[in-house]
Amino acid sequence: MSYWGIIPERVYEVSSITLKSSKKYKTPIGRFSYRSMPVPYYSFGIRSIALAPGQVALVASPEKALCDKIITTSGLSLRSPAQTRDFLLDDLRIDKEWLHKFNLKELKSWIEDAPKKQSLRMLVKTLEKL
Repeated sequence: MSYWGIIPERVYEVSSITLKSSKKYKTPIGRFSYRSMPVPYYSFGIRSIALAPGQVALVASPEKALCDKIITTSGLSLRSPAQTRDFLLDDLRIDKEWLHKFNLKELKSWIEDAPKKQSLRMLVKTLEKL
């Protein structure tokens, strides 16, 4: 989410989604975490981004990054629009402008294959009412 400017904070850990086992690494250049996700959800919303000449990275779209954050946040279960707004604005500190930019049609299309379906449905419901 930091890559897209959705959150204002500096990132201290690079989080990635993988088909392999979940792992964490602490190296001299930073912390890296890998969280396992099931197919086909894993492949949704991935974009190929040119970082520099000859250097390309696969990066989650803004919508996928938000869904991944919700899914990978331990103990989080979004059950009301008020709770969801608080999570987005207070906990994640997402810029309010972004709340209107998310592609809800795309996000909705992933829900049936995603973990935490109810939380993602509540996210969509909350964003639709803004």
